[in-house]
Amino acid sequence: MTTPIERIVIRHLSGSKANQIEQLPIGDAREFTIGRDPASKIAFDPVGDSVVSRKHALIRIEGEGDKLAFKLSDAGSSNGTFLNGERVTGEVELLPEDTIELGAKGPKFTFDVQPRPASFAARTQVIGVNDTAATRVIKTAEIAASTAVNAAATGAAEAPSGDAAPKKFGVGQETVQRMIGEERRASRGALTATAAGIGAVLVLGGAILLWQQWKGEERVGGRMSEIEKGQEEASAGVEGRVKSITGMTPQEIYDKYKDATAKIYLHWRLYDKMTGKPVYHQTFNVKISKNESATLPAYVRLGPDTVVRWLTLDDEYRSNHPIDEAATGSGFVVSEQGYLLTNKHVAAGWEIPYRTEEQRGVLFDYRGGPDWKRTKGYKGPDLRKYEVIDLRDDAFSDIGDWVPDSGGLIFPSKPAIAVPIGGGNIPDPSKADKRTFEGRNDTLETRFPGSRLNINASLVRASTDSDAALIKIDSPQSLSTVELASDDNVTVGERVVVLGYPAVSVSTFQQLSTQEGGGPVKRHREEIPEATITDGIVSKLSPGVQQREGVTTYSSTGDVIQLSITATGAGNSGGPVFDATGKVIGLFTYSRSRGNERVTLAVPIKYGRDLLRPQRE
Repeated sequence: MTTPIERIVIRHLSGSKANQIEQLPIGDAREFTIGRDPASKIAFDPVGDSVVSRKHALIRIEGEGDKLAFKLSDAGSSNGTFLNGERVTGEVELLPEDTIELGAKGPKFTFDVQPRPASFAARTQVIGVNDTAATRVIKTAEIAASTAVNAAATGAAEAPSGDAAPKKFGVGQETVQRMIGEERRASRGALTATAAGIGAVLVLGGAILLWQQWKGEERVGGRMSEIEKGQEEASAGVEGRVKSITGMTPQEIYDKYKDATAKIYLHWRLYDKMTGKPVYHQTFNVKISKNESATLPAYVRLGPDTVVRWLTLDDEYRSNHPIDEAATGSGFVVSEQGYLLTNKHVAAGWEIPYRTEEQRGVLFDYRGGPDWKRTKGYKGPDLRKYEVIDLRDDAFSDIGDWVPDSGGLIFPSKPAIAVPIGGGNIPDPSKADKRTFEGRNDTLETRFPGSRLNINASLVRASTDSDAALIKIDSPQSLSTVELASDDNVTVGERVVVLGYPAVSVSTFQQLSTQEGGGPVKRHREEIPEATITDGIVSKLSPGVQQREGVTTYSSTGDVIQLSITATGAGNSGGPVFDATGKVIGLFTYSRSRGNERVTLAVPIKYGRDLLRPQRE
């Protein structure tokens, strides 16, 4: 008799729950929800796993006893669900060892059950004939066989025959007499050698006396040098022990590392991969009240729980909002060759949830049923039938979870109804098939303290686990660098110092007059950045999602270090956070506010170290 399946086993491969295993008893349950909603059966970190929607996907169970079947479907998520690398459309079969990914580049985990019935097998994996593991096994067997043959042959050659008589050895009288004569001649030679040796010893003894006198003087001089060196080392040791207790002062950290901290200027835009055109958010001028009208961003309701941005590739009247961002940030040099660490939202803003300052929007219903193409004679609702919505309402909170490079639906700019572009230009939205987008840095430049020259930078890679990114600049000179902490030992209450370029800080400018090629004199103003320093303490540690003894614990911010530093803000993102020894323990990132209270956060430097190690050690 086959034992019935008792539980689902989830092995997390990436995301805030990486390397964790969840075991979910099945019991009478027939559905297992997946998302950032804390009530989900498989719950993810609300901040650390921002690619995941509140209600992202669903595992449904069919059958009874040991004949259970498992089905996976997307629950209208913003960024899609993938099974073994393929986007899920509709409901698909789920088998042991399948890999599920929540959004492109989102958290990954494998699915399994226990106990696993023999009839419920994993998908077949094809192994090539040149598989290296198999080759190693065969080679090892060949070597073992060869060794055994050689050992057998050697043993056979050395083994004495059982019938052979042992050889006998004897010494005759002549041999004895010859040995006595040789011994006498050797004794006479020894007497001669002894006399010569005594003379040599007398000469050598005088030389040794002279050498010892000279060596003694050298030892005295060397001893004096050792005493002086010991005094210097003792003094340095005392200074080092004092420094280890008191640490570097903020002034010392500033003087040593200010030139390694750069200001970053950025502007990225989102483009449609198919056409290469920029992506815009459609706007409409609508009447809000009898005496008030406003131009608001448009949204489309695809179903009861799904609202998406009205994205378009048209901006004929320059009234639509480009999907982009322009800002400044901070970064710090980690290699003389020009590598800098900063935040992902500074260097690759299209890979994080896209949020704007808009508080109101205009919502239109999607019409057309499962087949979105218009049928003959069908005109749909007029665009005057709309609803003004408050984007701060919880019903629309998923809108802010959209990650631009995860793709989306493209709608025409001003149709009679809100219907996706046809003619093969956009797939059927009812199948969750979306257009592919890519973000590009139109501007990514760095400027160092005391300089008015910008240096172009390029994105090397961005972390898939946290708000960290690595960029590269080409510099004709070797750059001064910071020192990264080699471990993750951060304690609550320890003193920290932050360097960076917050926008609220006082700026310094140079007014310049230039003339080129006999042309008119041009006057322009250039910013001369100087880093700002702020200090405080580690006020709290938030380690992200943890699971212990079947209980899942998570924070609202993911894996971050909470700081007491509040005299900084936007523009300081990506700046280094130093401990008292002058080593970088984190990257300054977001702040959180509630009323008049505010705290700031830092990403642990382990995520930065990971970006510097593309290969496993």
